[in-house]
Amino acid sequence: MRKRDRLQLIETLIRQERLSTQSALAAALKRLDCPVTQATVSRDMRELGVRKGTDRDGRVRYIMPPARARRDPVAVLARVLGESEATVRAAQNLVVVRSEPGTAPTVGRAFDELENEEIVGTVAGDDTVLLVMEDSQSARRIEDFITSVTAEYQQ
Repeated sequence: MRKRDRLQLIETLIRQERLSTQSALAAALKRLDCPVTQATVSRDMRELGVRKGTDRDGRVRYIMPPARARRDPVAVLARVLGESEATVRAAQNLVVVRSEPGTAPTVGRAFDELENEEIVGTVAGDDTVLLVMEDSQSARRIEDFITSVTAEYQQ
């Protein structure tokens, strides 16, 4: 199961069940064919912003924070690429994005938030982000996409 799917499942379980321990949450996930370790549950809960609180009956349980509006990932990527003065170049099944020193982690995160199925993986250094695709055609499409997004920001 992909991490995003697991996080959605955790959110659903916390909203629908009275769970008050990480082991109870891990057991509920296991019943749904999503076996995880307590450490994974802990990291996922931290990422989701899960807190302990009380329900209407005064019982302690996990609660989800209020939903936040998700920013448009393409708009975020356009801004990040434009502000970091990024350049892009495809090389076989890879796309190399060069940016200002210190900005690559932010650029890489913006690519991760796109959740583009053609991007198999993202690696960010200090001023370079490496995007890995399955084939050269995907790399060219991503290169064209990045070029168009960057051009839109500059207008």
